[in-house]
Amino acid sequence: MQRWLRNLFYFNQTASAIPGSIHFLKVVAEVKALERQKSNLPARLVDLRERMARDLSIPEEKLPFVGELVEVRAEETAWRGAIERVLGGFARSILVDEKHYSAVSAYLNERNIGERLVYFRTIPQTSGRSPGPNSLVRKLNMASGSFGDWVREELKHSFDFECAENLQAFRNALRAVTREGQVKHSTMRHEKNDRHSVNDRNQWVLGFDNKEKLALFKQQAVEIGGRISELEETVRKIGKEEDAQQAQMLHCQNLLNLTWNDVDVGSLLTRIDDLASRLKAEREARPDLAALNDSIRKQEDVHSKAVGKKNAEDGKGQSISADINRLKGKLEELARLWPTSDRPPAFAEQIAARYEATEKPVTLESLDYVTTLVERGLNSELRALESRLSDLRNSIVQRFADFNRLWPALAGGLDATLESADDYLAKLKRLEDDNLPAFEDRFFSLLREQSDQNLTLLTTKLDEERSAIRSRMELVNESLQTAPFNPGTHLVIETTDKAIEDVRLFRASLKESLSHSFSNDRDLAEERFKALAALVKRLASQETADKNWRNFVLDVRQHVEFVARELDEDDLEVEVYRSGAGKSGGQRQKLAATCLAAALRYQLGGQDRALPRYSTVVLDEAFDKADAEFTAMAMNIFKTFGFQMIVATPLKSVMTLEPFIGGACFVHIKDRKKSAVIPIEYDSESHRLKLTKDVRNVEETTVS
Repeated sequence: MQRWLRNLFYFNQTASAIPGSIHFLKVVAEVKALERQKSNLPARLVDLRERMARDLSIPEEKLPFVGELVEVRAEETAWRGAIERVLGGFARSILVDEKHYSAVSAYLNERNIGERLVYFRTIPQTSGRSPGPNSLVRKLNMASGSFGDWVREELKHSFDFECAENLQAFRNALRAVTREGQVKHSTMRHEKNDRHSVNDRNQWVLGFDNKEKLALFKQQAVEIGGRISELEETVRKIGKEEDAQQAQMLHCQNLLNLTWNDVDVGSLLTRIDDLASRLKAEREARPDLAALNDSIRKQEDVHSKAVGKKNAEDGKGQSISADINRLKGKLEELARLWPTSDRPPAFAEQIAARYEATEKPVTLESLDYVTTLVERGLNSELRALESRLSDLRNSIVQRFADFNRLWPALAGGLDATLESADDYLAKLKRLEDDNLPAFEDRFFSLLREQSDQNLTLLTTKLDEERSAIRSRMELVNESLQTAPFNPGTHLVIETTDKAIEDVRLFRASLKESLSHSFSNDRDLAEERFKALAALVKRLASQETADKNWRNFVLDVRQHVEFVARELDEDDLEVEVYRSGAGKSGGQRQKLAATCLAAALRYQLGGQDRALPRYSTVVLDEAFDKADAEFTAMAMNIFKTFGFQMIVATPLKSVMTLEPFIGGACFVHIKDRKKSAVIPIEYDSESHRLKLTKDVRNVEETTVS
């Protein structure tokens, strides 16, 4: 006991020298907690949150710690320790949504949780003022979502500390923090808490993941484990040395307890010789003693054999008596447990057959063993029957579940359990009594008539839309033929189908759903219905991906592409424009203006050859950076397509636009608040604005 206490004292004295004074078991617990979840929070708080979430049946992500929603930006690592010191208590708090507030408050009030826990009821807050450029808040990243928004506003209200680069800035600020961890809460209250180093990463709890902290604790665990191994080896060496000392002390104690008589061998040898001489003299003086001694020895041998034989027979008798008593007791027990032993059991023949089928004959001695074999066989068969029964039950329940899933309206909220079997069987009987084949015939009739009509109508509508696009493009091309693109050339826009896999599969699905529509084969009709049901389900789905797919496959405008071809007077191809790539700036401008006018004509044109139903086009900052040639060309294109132009343009473009307009006005704005409009007279015969000579000169100078 003294040695164990001394070793424990030595271990504790040595363990106190481990860097950070962290106990190995605590470090291992932290490593396990960090591996189990992403949080940087201490294991005891995470375990408390886990227990509370499990007891209240609330997902853990609905009870986040503030530290899990905030991280220090990568470029602000130098301030990490100071920020952790300021936000340490707030980061260890749990956020509770309004709908869980009652349950959490009642739970914590009814229990002794053994920890200090702060939680916030996340009531929406008003937006605080914007933090300064050196504010602690600007050095943080917040998680997205409602909790992240609440934390952002709370930080603005309560933790808008200025990160002071020097003490002068620290003294001047209302609330501030230095890199060394000194915190100024107000003009009077200051705090410096150095119970832990400001850069002690063991105390850091902020961050969206815990990779760095996990690596830190693993490294500490490795170092402490190595130190413990060294200490254990030192303790073993000390134990061996103490064992050697104990052995030496024992030898010394034995030597200390010895007397002279214990080591005086000579006197003992002399006494032995004296006794041997006296014994020899007595034997020589009385020769009859030897014969008497031999007789005594023989009688002792005979007596010993007789006693041994008697003991053996007594043992056999006791064993036989014990067997008799055991059998009597067993017979009495069997008679008590089986009072009808005088009558054969109900399954005597089957049981007897099982006993006879065993590999060992049935005797009184082997009865227990044979009975065990029979019981094992019966238990094995019973387990097989129970397994089969369980499979059948599961199969029945699965059929009930399939019925609920495939026909929820008919299921009527029934539970897929064996207890509801009577209800399911009643529904089956009702279906049989309701003449299901007649309904089946009605179903196939509707499938053959209504579905085919609707699908045919959908297919026809899609084809008509594609034809309408081509028809309307013919009107556009007729207008393009009257609008020269280049001297002696004009544009023609061709419409071609795109090779789109989704559209091809959709058309194939329509075709498959219409296939064998006039066949009376019920199997083929069911296959058609499956294809049709899958198609209708996807068309009716409200999932984002399915809605996007539906809008795409039903919008025939996205199934075609337009290619502009430049033709000469003999309709020979001069150039093909799939885009403006590889063209000069002027060519791209001309192509864009032409295509814009054609697109407007396409969108606003009617089904006949009349002008667009809505022909007014408003252009702001029109032709601001275009030359006169392009401006005239663009105006001619829009005029050819039958559009009325309303343009807002700088003064420099007025001379170019004069031939194309029927009136003008000058707009002036003062102080970016008040604007005024001055009408300008227009000479319809000369197609010129009636401007003063000074304005005309300024205009010409600007244009030149």
